[in-house]
Amino acid sequence: MALVRDPWFWRRFSRAVHLDEEVRTPTDEKETTIWSDNWLDSQRRKRRKSALCGCLICVAIAVFIAAVVVVIWWFWAHNWLQDKPS
Repeated sequence: MALVRDPWFWRRFSRAVHLDEEVRTPTDEKETTIWSDNWLDSQRRKRRKSALCGCLICVAIAVFIAAVVVVIWWFWAHNWLQDKPS
C-alpha cells in the first residue's frame, strides 16, 4: 500500500475528520469553524514560485549561452582560434 507523500495531506485529512465530527455532534454551544483557503493559497504561491524559478533558470541559461557565443566571437575576431603560420 502506497503512503501519501504530501505532509499537508494528513493535516487537511485530520481537519476534515474533525470538522465532520463537529457537524455530527448535536451541541448548541459548539463553535463553528470555517475551513480557510490557506491550502489553496499555498498551492497558488507554490505554483507561482515554481513558474518564476523556471523562467529565471531559462533566462540564466540563455545569458550563459549568449556569453559563450560572445567570447567565441571575440576570440575569432582577434585571431586566437586560428592556426598561427610557422
